[in-house]
Amino acid sequence: MRLVKLIVTFFFIGNSKKAPGTVASFATVLLFYFFASHLDVFLFLVIISTITMVSFFAVRSYTADLLEKDKSEIVVDEVVGQSIALLPILIFAENTPTGFFMCIIALLLFRFFDIVKPYPINKFDKMNNAFGIIFDDVLAGIFSALLLTLTLVFLNANFPKIVQETIGSLLQ
Repeated sequence: MRLVKLIVTFFFIGNSKKAPGTVASFATVLLFYFFASHLDVFLFLVIISTITMVSFFAVRSYTADLLEKDKSEIVVDEVVGQSIALLPILIFAENTPTGFFMCIIALLLFRFFDIVKPYPINKFDKMNNAFGIIFDDVLAGIFSALLLTLTLVFLNANFPKIVQETIGSLLQ
């Protein structure tokens, strides 16, 4: 059970007295920023997928005997969602330096969607199970990643080569 608590609290960051979700998201941003130069998109997707799968089992185990499942100390879902929100920074790495500023933009976007919970995020947030606990943050991460992608495209006015080629072939 100690390993499960270590996972769901993301090394006890979830025990933070103030804003544990934001603290976990910020810790995720810091980890990403310091290790981004050693990551490629595929490896980061494998890491996100692995953390997501492990978190489903850990959250289900941790909340098995609880009536209210989405406890504030469970922050591994924020780690998953924030990681998804950071993914466009790696995708656009050729055109955009992995600057701390873009990581903070990803953090702000993710926290916005995670706190405001627009539709359909709010539907999953109301589920009282491990899937709902994690999937609302997955969706918040996807929404954030989409907005960050649009921001990066707008700022760079450069698509990654694969997108340029795809759009080019569609327009021909």
